[in-house]
Amino acid sequence: MDFKLLNSIMIEHLADLPINKYTTNFQGTLMLANHHISKLDDCRSVKASKFAIKMKYKNELFGSIYGQTPTSNKVKAKEISKDKLATELALKNAGIRTSDSIGFGVDQYEQAKKYVEDSGKSYVFKPSNLNGGRGITLNVDSSNFDQAWKFAETATRERKKEFNLIVQEFISGIETRFLVIEKQFNSAILRVPANVIGNGNNTIHELIAIKNKQRTFNPHLKVLPIKVDERVINNLNNEGLSLDSVPDSDQVIYLHKSSNISLGGDSYEISHLVNNAMIQAAESAVQAIPGLSTAGVDMIYKSLDDRDPYVLELNPDANLRMHHYPYKGTPKEPVFDLIDAMLADFKSKNNID
Repeated sequence: MDFKLLNSIMIEHLADLPINKYTTNFQGTLMLANHHISKLDDCRSVKASKFAIKMKYKNELFGSIYGQTPTSNKVKAKEISKDKLATELALKNAGIRTSDSIGFGVDQYEQAKKYVEDSGKSYVFKPSNLNGGRGITLNVDSSNFDQAWKFAETATRERKKEFNLIVQEFISGIETRFLVIEKQFNSAILRVPANVIGNGNNTIHELIAIKNKQRTFNPHLKVLPIKVDERVINNLNNEGLSLDSVPDSDQVIYLHKSSNISLGGDSYEISHLVNNAMIQAAESAVQAIPGLSTAGVDMIYKSLDDRDPYVLELNPDANLRMHHYPYKGTPKEPVFDLIDAMLADFKSKNNID
């Protein structure tokens, strides 16, 4: 994360936006889907399981949603998208700019360490089969290799998964989630690492409590508070700060390096700021995976004028609800848009006006 660039974008475009307040509180994608379907003529939803619904038009099935994923995403496409190395290969074959990564197993500690030491570069360590920012360390080189490896290994063990580590080149810039719904760009969320803004009076610990109280009024963020843990304390210590420090007025204090909402990060809707080249890259990335229609595309760019961004990952199980309830910025309605697109496709294929 290029924090200098992030701060400039925040100050120029986002600082004056009000914190969103919501009158609705739909708990999950399926509740949003049921709400929308109930308003469509001749349509109804049928509960298929605790995590799935079927959608019908005049008793004819036009699609289903399992968790966050529509049936328009094929099984093979989901398998490829969830494999970071396979996704990277597919993107490269399609001529899409992406990162260079290599995988290491649990018994390849020495090989991985030599790879990092010999290159002299910085990397991102990512467990291949975890999500939500678990086990990820940024800016890894020979000096913090051991710590990053152990962190990824511990996170994997806690989730009872097989340890496979992706060592990905570190690319400086700003990361944003681009959401593509049925192959069309829908919205963009800038995920800002967990932070507090000083007022010259409160300590960082008090500011965290204030920020968490604000998050309780957001249907999506209220269950994702900023948690004070060892990583937060270490990050503060590295900046010469502690929980008892009192930041100056308007001073931004970043508590995490990773821009993950589940770690207490903020979501800013910035569809109005991204350029057409970024949008095209997101749509092309989804099209590069046969059978993929709807996905979150994580991209990194050097500036808002960047015409050649990197595509880092594709997520076929992207959190659609997040875009309905951004911390700041104009809310979008991707769940509704997804259902409308699937219904329109069904009608088109069946010659229904």
